[in-house]
Amino acid sequence: MAEFKYSAGLWLFGNTGDRFNLAGYKHPVPIKEQIQTAASVKGITGIECHQTDFDEINPKDYARIATDCGLVTTNVNTNVWGSAKWMYGAFAHRSPDVRADAIAEGKRSVDMAREIGSPSVGLWLGADGFDYPFQVDYLTQWDLLVDGVRQVADYAKPDIRIGIEYKLREPRTRMTIGDAGKALAFVQEVGFDNVGCVIDFGHALQCRESPAESVAIFARHNKLFNVHFNDSFRDWDDDMIPGTVHIWETLEFLYYCKVTGYQGWFGLDMFPYREDSISAAQMAVDNIIAMADALNELDIPALKKAQESMDAIKSQKVIRRLIFK
Repeated sequence: MAEFKYSAGLWLFGNTGDRFNLAGYKHPVPIKEQIQTAASVKGITGIECHQTDFDEINPKDYARIATDCGLVTTNVNTNVWGSAKWMYGAFAHRSPDVRADAIAEGKRSVDMAREIGSPSVGLWLGADGFDYPFQVDYLTQWDLLVDGVRQVADYAKPDIRIGIEYKLREPRTRMTIGDAGKALAFVQEVGFDNVGCVIDFGHALQCRESPAESVAIFARHNKLFNVHFNDSFRDWDDDMIPGTVHIWETLEFLYYCKVTGYQGWFGLDMFPYREDSISAAQMAVDNIIAMADALNELDIPALKKAQESMDAIKSQKVIRRLIFK
């Protein structure tokens, strides 16, 4: 089994609030301390941030602290959902001024990525969607999204990759880029080599997808750019510790990341609302490593033979040996 690389979103180590407790269950944590805390988790060698983090910290100071902690920044995510400005959308907003601001934030993320040495920028278009039937013109909305991402992607060439992360709902009742099929269709229509897909394990579950199958489909088109790892009870984006609910699906997900040759990072995208952040992150890494190690013992020829028969019992007998000794 190839060695996987692990990173963590800095938000994992900050305050964690929800719509029932907007102030959060912990306390605000400076970006510097979030970086240092991430470095204390064994196995974490990378971090993800948002472009808005640099409203608090100078990019040069950020890069110095990360380097001193032995961390590289794997992705700069673009926050175009966290203020009232984006209430009706960002990249697909019908106001030219608001839309221009959203595209400018995407380009700002590219600038920050270049300055701190990150190879990629994430676009999770959480504000772009709808809440009621007939609220938006779907055709126009799609056109605006394609055009906006093309502008950012062109600005990012040739050194920065743009990852489109999909999600079914929240904060909008329905998001425009809502599932794996739409995400792949979208990046193909954008048509830039440096634009691909980000799969968030919990988002795939929420869409009622098989996360492993989505990996396989993205990989067929060489469009799997990044992975966000977590777990959930499927109905909501719970952002729980990986491997705590969907063990079998996580195992299959890791298997397909291996066989398709995924070389990117596994980024922990979790919100430990009531749990100790360091302990939660450490359990996440330990769970993934334990399952990856278990896959080293997988009898792949036996699995392939069982799959040729399409007999679920035969394939399950091969897989269950990894867990039930």
